[in-house]
Amino acid sequence: MTAATDRWAAQAGPQKVLAAVRKLLEEHRTGTGVTVRVALTEPERAQVGRILGLDWETSGRPITLGKLRAALTRAGDDLLDLLTRTGGPIVDVRGRREQAAALAAATIESAYTTLDKAGLPTHAVELARTRRWLERPNPELATSRAADLTRLWQTLPRTGRPLAEVANSLFADPHRLDRDTDLGRIAARLLAAATALPADAVAAADTALGAARWRQVWAAHGVSCDEVSATVLVLNLPLTGTAPATRIAAAAAGCGEPVWLTSRSLRGDWAPCPDVDMVRVCENPAVAEAAAERLGQTCLPLVCIYGRPSSAAWTLLRGLAGAGVRLLVTADRDDAGHRFLTEMLSLPGATEWLTDVDGVYEEARLDALITDLTPALSVAATRTTDDPGRVPGSACSNGLK
Repeated sequence: MTAATDRWAAQAGPQKVLAAVRKLLEEHRTGTGVTVRVALTEPERAQVGRILGLDWETSGRPITLGKLRAALTRAGDDLLDLLTRTGGPIVDVRGRREQAAALAAATIESAYTTLDKAGLPTHAVELARTRRWLERPNPELATSRAADLTRLWQTLPRTGRPLAEVANSLFADPHRLDRDTDLGRIAARLLAAATALPADAVAAADTALGAARWRQVWAAHGVSCDEVSATVLVLNLPLTGTAPATRIAAAAAGCGEPVWLTSRSLRGDWAPCPDVDMVRVCENPAVAEAAAERLGQTCLPLVCIYGRPSSAAWTLLRGLAGAGVRLLVTADRDDAGHRFLTEMLSLPGATEWLTDVDGVYEEARLDALITDLTPALSVAATRTTDDPGRVPGSACSNGLK
């Protein structure tokens, strides 16, 4: 009877049915009650009915594997034999897929084991495994990423070398660890988690890609990131110590000129001069420019963050706050400025500057701000000195030391 079933199987309707059955068996769906889902025209259903019978053909019921097997058995044939004759052996698609998945999982787990063996803290590796940092979005990259991260980890800490130089020395590509690359982002998250206590690792990793935190994460491992592009503007802010910023700020204060300090210049030992007990902080350079033009050397100490505070601005503001300096802070009163102000008010001892003066933008409050930067007219007066070589509120000479 196999010749008869072969002729039956060659028709359009049975071909559709057998193709659907093959896919079911390839996925290990072999039960008698499994429905063979296939769309048949009326002539095609009649063709299939020559094996399944007139009752099935007119019933409108779907085909099940059990009914098809039984019908073929009555016809003297076997479903698996028929499929093999008409389309070749059944391929174990599901089995192959499961085998490939198991192999991929083993490869990925081996990649995380590589990080463990490299000496990265266990809690950082576990977080990477949970977040699937190595295999997203391409699992095939897990092994190479683990190797690259191991090479990086084994060379840390560095001694202030720029990130681009480190990337070039390790991977012959100065941009391989940039913040917009997959490897750079994974590395920053992993290093942030590695530096943090286990309980703080998630928060550390989740914030590692912000501009300021990015620099802090790498700096904690002796790598510098764009230290000359992170800046903060100061006017008449005398500093003491050995960091380059102290000499730069002193030279500028000596002639009442605003000056940009970089993260690089603030690297090292520095502190506000002893008599600096209050510093005003604004958002827009227009305030510093107007203060320098109108008041020059007599202007009280001023810091300008110029938008969202950079890592240089945070280094300066945190250092001032940590030294006990009172910070009077203001910003534009739009949504962005409100966010900046809220962030700065989180610093110890920081309070809002001139809250009772109207104006959404600082430029609209410029006259009031300049008045408050004038020593004799300041609402919150700071100490001054009779020494013409000193900035008001400072016990440091403007001369270079």
